[in-house]
Amino acid sequence: MSSVTFPPRSPPGSSGCGSGDIPATSVTTQSAEQALFASDRYARLILAQMNKMRLRTDFCDVRLRLGGRVFSVHKLVLAASSPYFSALFSGGMSEADKEEVQILGVEAPVFEVLLEFIYTGMINVTVENMQELMVAADMLQLSEVVSICGEFLKGHMDPSNCVGVYQFLEQIVLRMVSFFLHLCLSVCVSDEFWGLSKGQLVKLLRSEELRIEDEYQVFTAAMDWVLQDVTKRKKHVVEVLDPVRFPLLSPQRLFKYIEGISDFSLRVALQTLLREYTEVSKSPKENKMYSLLQPAKMRPRRKARKYLYAIGR
Repeated sequence: MSSVTFPPRSPPGSSGCGSGDIPATSVTTQSAEQALFASDRYARLILAQMNKMRLRTDFCDVRLRLGGRVFSVHKLVLAASSPYFSALFSGGMSEADKEEVQILGVEAPVFEVLLEFIYTGMINVTVENMQELMVAADMLQLSEVVSICGEFLKGHMDPSNCVGVYQFLEQIVLRMVSFFLHLCLSVCVSDEFWGLSKGQLVKLLRSEELRIEDEYQVFTAAMDWVLQDVTKRKKHVVEVLDPVRFPLLSPQRLFKYIEGISDFSLRVALQTLLREYTEVSKSPKENKMYSLLQPAKMRPRRKARKYLYAIGR
């Protein structure tokens, strides 16, 4: 079989292209014998096709309910778009196998705009919708939309509104912390969580914004961080557990957890620490003094699921 000889020529996307060459195609690496091409046009076509499928509800595998509206979507597309949806549809969350999932904290019209961005990469930001979009995008961890809204915000700042902008951004940070902690304490298996410094972890675990089932989640999250590198981190156990509201927890449950710890010195330290709390709770006089000194330790967090707690014995 005879071989074909190709004369040297400029590849598509190079300076030698004419107007008739394939648009949106570039060469990432090139040699005399081969070239690796990248097509931005292909990526846009795939995204457009997935959006058409969404609008026709083709291959949609979950419904999202926001208020009175329901949106049919593809789990894969949304999970790829944000860590929020990736966690929501993963095996660790109760929503993973549901056909319909309720999304709280976002208005349907705002979510519709964000959904259009997820499937098209385009978003219309206005003075009227910027704040709602930024808050919702932050909650849903659509970081690209948050960045876009931030750029829009910078272009509209002036001395007359800078204080209001500062207060708004402060609220955004609080929401980010709240949501981050909600995910970490629900799943608590991410490299980012393990990588927190001691100071960062303590600051986060003190937050009133923790969306938790009960205070035991805070205790186990702190201990999971310690046990991830027990040799180096066990010396920090007292500081890391300081934010835990031990009066809201069952001593029996805590001692049972401690019995399962294999590191002897850590187990002894925890037993000693817990005995200090339980001794306080046994004495009404000391318990009263403890509640006066640390009132925050005696009440559930603001965003915790509301239960009736019985403190003491």
